[in-house]
Amino acid sequence: MFSEAVNHYQAGRLDAARVVCKSILAQQAEHAHALHLTGVIAMQQGDLNEAERLIRRALQASPAEVGFLNTLGSLLRRQGRMHEARVCFEQYLELVPKDAEVTCNLANLLKSEGELEQAARLYRQVLTWNPQHLNARLSLAYLLRRQGALSESEICFREGLSQGAMMPQFIFGLGLVLAGQQRHEEAEQCFRQLLCIEPMNADANFHLGNALHVRGLISEAEHHHRRCLELNPDYPEAWNNLGNDLRDQGRLDEARYAYRKALHLKPDYMRAHSNLLFSMLYDMADSQAVYEEHLQWDNMHAAGFQALYKGGSHDAGPERKIRIGYMSPDFREHSVAYFIEPILVAHDHSCFEIYCFSDVSRPDAVTARLKGYTDKWLDISTCSDEAVAETVRQEGIDILVDLAGHTSHHRLMVFARKPAPVQVTYIGYPASTGMTAMDYRLTDEWADPIGQERCHSEKLLRLPGGFLCYTPSADAPQPAPLPYAKNGHISFGCFNHLSKVTPEVVEVWSQVLQQLPGSHLVLKHISLQDAKVRERYLQMFEENGVAGDRINILDWSASVGEHLSCYSQVDIALDTFPYNGTTTTCEALWMGVPVVCLKGKTHAGRVGLSLLESAGRQEWIAGNKQEYISLALQLAADPEKLIELRARLRQALAASSLCDRSATTHALEDVYRSIWPEFCESEA
Repeated sequence: MFSEAVNHYQAGRLDAARVVCKSILAQQAEHAHALHLTGVIAMQQGDLNEAERLIRRALQASPAEVGFLNTLGSLLRRQGRMHEARVCFEQYLELVPKDAEVTCNLANLLKSEGELEQAARLYRQVLTWNPQHLNARLSLAYLLRRQGALSESEICFREGLSQGAMMPQFIFGLGLVLAGQQRHEEAEQCFRQLLCIEPMNADANFHLGNALHVRGLISEAEHHHRRCLELNPDYPEAWNNLGNDLRDQGRLDEARYAYRKALHLKPDYMRAHSNLLFSMLYDMADSQAVYEEHLQWDNMHAAGFQALYKGGSHDAGPERKIRIGYMSPDFREHSVAYFIEPILVAHDHSCFEIYCFSDVSRPDAVTARLKGYTDKWLDISTCSDEAVAETVRQEGIDILVDLAGHTSHHRLMVFARKPAPVQVTYIGYPASTGMTAMDYRLTDEWADPIGQERCHSEKLLRLPGGFLCYTPSADAPQPAPLPYAKNGHISFGCFNHLSKVTPEVVEVWSQVLQQLPGSHLVLKHISLQDAKVRERYLQMFEENGVAGDRINILDWSASVGEHLSCYSQVDIALDTFPYNGTTTTCEALWMGVPVVCLKGKTHAGRVGLSLLESAGRQEWIAGNKQEYISLALQLAADPEKLIELRARLRQALAASSLCDRSATTHALEDVYRSIWPEFCESEA
């Protein structure tokens, strides 16, 4: 009868198997194997309490059946009773020390409990007994990825693939590891291979879309993210990343719809909400509505933490050395580095201790250089927000400075925990964070004039002479001759992020080109590598009366030096609005190219004003669209003036306050000294 029950069970006829076991138990109440099988069936059908009762009875009836211990351990783990489950597995392994399956079960439990080193040791032990044990190899490979040991993880996945079984899981894991190493083209091939095997795999489509996006193949990335959502419409991460695809094509309304879908599916999806906020800055039609959405972000994701976390113990003496902590994911070759490096270089270490909290997963030469300017460098790239907040408290940071705002990979949830008594946001984000935990925001009188405090949750601190200080790349080539001399026509240009090139911007630029027959416009952004994105923008210009052959689209550059050399093809740079360029404006000026800027109403639309005021180039700031067009045409009408600017603009910029790291840093330090006593007085 028991053989009949087993046959039913193996064929998936669970109810029939249970009926046979019931008949057995009616005749022999302590039939251990019938009790065990009935317990296994109950576990599979979700009746965990009944399953436990039956399996424990089976063990009492036949203590020598150690396999029952493994079943009980699996059941207890499923119930979340980890310690009891662990005891079962360990008791089993005392009796059968080299059982690979139970060793894997124990390793899986330890992994779920965060005991990663111990779990890895057990997986490796299984593989010494049986190198062909693919479950152990797969689990070890994923564990190593979780630990950040990507090279080891890659080896483990490749060894599994070489054994020829469980192909989809190993291909998928290898793709994830390659993507984590920024080897996106190889990762793309893995996910494509997986889709050949499993064309309905939503996750493979999702990660293929991610790999394509990083490579600038935006419309194909959009296709795969949409395919993922066809297969699984309730996939919030896919909606978020679809939003990124659409944003980087300048399709802002569609992007915001996608971000809101992600939030609808996952209301605590803080990153998607930050992406929504950032996307709202590009064509800010209603600054009050944008600000209110920032406040909503704080209410939904951050505000509750302040009741749980307080700043650590601080010596509130106003004259003592102040500990400043800068936190950023961009301490690397990134735009933010051009503006924080001069500050780090010029800080007075006799009065300030400088800490950097670096959330950089792949450090580069810039990371190493920045590290050398600090008193203490802390790598937080693998740490949770809670752990980072605790580190900030333990280090006794007095003033914690955010350099990211709501940009990618920010750590605003650290600031939400209020680990430092004074918290400041600076450089990285052109708007209020909306956070009640953020005390101050650093700016200047041009970017945020007196009287424009209304849309800020933070108190504004204005640096005299400009809030930004630019350090040009050491790889910058010398300014090239004016391209007009070779081309015979004026080439306007813009290398800003494509999401800033809105239909309104295209319309104004088209008017400039129409009023200067023969002139060209040079565009450069990674998204323009995508043929469909190029076609869409060329069509936008054609709809505004400008033929596509007057728009020159440059290839993406592999290095900073190569990127900057592309200014050799631009006579006059045109800034975007209502979201101005920052690094692009500074780079154009450094390469001898004048920049026409439109003064806006918000910080994002007034950064160009701040930069040109600091650079001493107020004459290139327009108050409205018509002035913007006129300024561009006036500059274009005087090629001799452009040649003169080409020759001396770099030297003039280097001597301006925009590049005066000593003055900017001293002004910043004066601000730090002014706000620290306020905290000291509040603590008195």
